[in-house]
Amino acid sequence: MLNRTGRWRYVRMAQLVWKLPTYARLIWGLARDRRTPLHLKVLLGAGLAYLVTPIDLIPDALPIIGQADDLTVLLLVLDLFIANAPDDVRREHLERARNGTARLDRDLERLRHVLGDRYDRIRDNLPELLERYGDLRDPGSVRRLIAGWRDARSRPRRSPRSTEKEEAAA
Repeated sequence: MLNRTGRWRYVRMAQLVWKLPTYARLIWGLARDRRTPLHLKVLLGAGLAYLVTPIDLIPDALPIIGQADDLTVLLLVLDLFIANAPDDVRREHLERARNGTARLDRDLERLRHVLGDRYDRIRDNLPELLERYGDLRDPGSVRRLIAGWRDARSRPRRSPRSTEKEEAAA
């Protein structure tokens, strides 16, 4: 049985998860707005670059702690980005994010229109793609992938005719 503080922790976590789409819309709007200072956009870009590069303060090989540093950096950067945005710009984008008129919604709608049914296929396959390529954060996985590409490039290429002759002979 959960104690009282444990229950409230789950309630607070659920509230945060419920608000994530609003935060995503707010950050997207602030990042695209010309009134947001450039140094904040650079901070946001640096934070996102840290997340996708295989270099970490604490290696991901260490269970829990390795991923916690990524989450900590992300939350710190997002908090600094939102908190230091101009008040009027932040309020404007927060209102748009809450009432569903944020730029992210319009941009996604445009993307759906341009890609058509490919958008749905990409969205549906995204978990599989993230699982397949998610290990690229591990430097060893990146090295193996690059080595595989090098091996593929160094193999002698066969012309289509020689391949057809070999298949006919077999």
